[in-house]
Amino acid sequence: MLPTMPPDAFVTLAELERHFHTPHSSAAVRRLLTRLNDAAQPLWSKELKAAIQRASYLTVFSDFPLGLLTMPGDSAPLCARLPVTYRPLQPLTRMVQQQLSAPPAISLDRNIKVLVAECIPVSDPVGRMSRQGWDIARETVASGSVTLTIVQAETLTLGALQQSVAEYHPDILVISAHGTMAGNMAALVIGDAPHLDLGLDRMPPVVVLSACHVAPRGSGDVAITDLLLREGALAVLGTQVPVDVRRNAMLMVRFMVYLAKENTKPGQFSTILDVWHHVQMSNAVNDIIDGSLGLRAWATRTTINGQPVLVEFMSSRAAGRIRPPHVYEDTERVLGEIAEEQGQGDRVRNWFRRPGYVPESLFYIFAGRPDRIHLTPLELLTEQARPGR
Repeated sequence: MLPTMPPDAFVTLAELERHFHTPHSSAAVRRLLTRLNDAAQPLWSKELKAAIQRASYLTVFSDFPLGLLTMPGDSAPLCARLPVTYRPLQPLTRMVQQQLSAPPAISLDRNIKVLVAECIPVSDPVGRMSRQGWDIARETVASGSVTLTIVQAETLTLGALQQSVAEYHPDILVISAHGTMAGNMAALVIGDAPHLDLGLDRMPPVVVLSACHVAPRGSGDVAITDLLLREGALAVLGTQVPVDVRRNAMLMVRFMVYLAKENTKPGQFSTILDVWHHVQMSNAVNDIIDGSLGLRAWATRTTINGQPVLVEFMSSRAAGRIRPPHVYEDTERVLGEIAEEQGQGDRVRNWFRRPGYVPESLFYIFAGRPDRIHLTPLELLTEQARPGR
């Protein structure tokens, strides 16, 4: 049991989420995250720190995004240290009912069907870039896996979305849409209208909301991310703040690629939550490089070993050197070493601070029970759990 979250923490969280609705700056986001950590200091008892250090994942029964907090001794937030999933508390009676009737675990170990529902017109630049990103994802996955299939559908009305889900029966539904605030409700825009209820006859077990600020937590808003759990989704992934469509597309592409890899050659990840955590944590290098035009241009240049900076970082230099509790700090250090070899160490390290970067990958909420969605056959898990095995 945690101490009550101080009111100042919610006030600062609301300010942080509102800041993303403006042209946000790295310095302001860093300052607000520091204030958030200061407000939440009463949480960090000796017992809680010891429990987290031994945990394989964290289930948070709270409307506060504990994963954004940095544990004393770490330099990166909790959601980088270990997988975090949330069980919303509102309404409390509904949460208790869900806990008393825990759904059975499921397995996505065979052919995973992914439906990408495009709810933004192609005439909208965001819709156009979303389709380009998912085209890349579909081609990338198709070239290396026959066990994960991505289908894109034009669903510019709620009826079209319902029909596509009924037709394809996806395991994972990705809804590419604009997010909007309608009063105190964080909703999806489908057909020029905000929606909190999708009215699907069969809710897929996993729903990914590729949309802005559909899971805000600072101002007590009703969020579609939580309401989809009531409609029958087992796990829902959503964003706390407005996100850049290009960076979101990269994150989603990586998520699908790692799911496909695990399904083709199992062994690295146990659940879909484990895959998401790896993608979220390892995306720190993209958060950093996307911080400025200078860093983006530098990341494409050739190292002394003849590879682009980003390729060398991912393929060899980062291996075994990135600690999840210090993922941004360690990533900066490795990138700084590469820059030093090029004679650009001071210049690149200065870009890390001015203009800096925003850890956008950390502002995602995985709600529900993604820890119950396995990527290993359930019968194999049962066999492994028997005594003597």
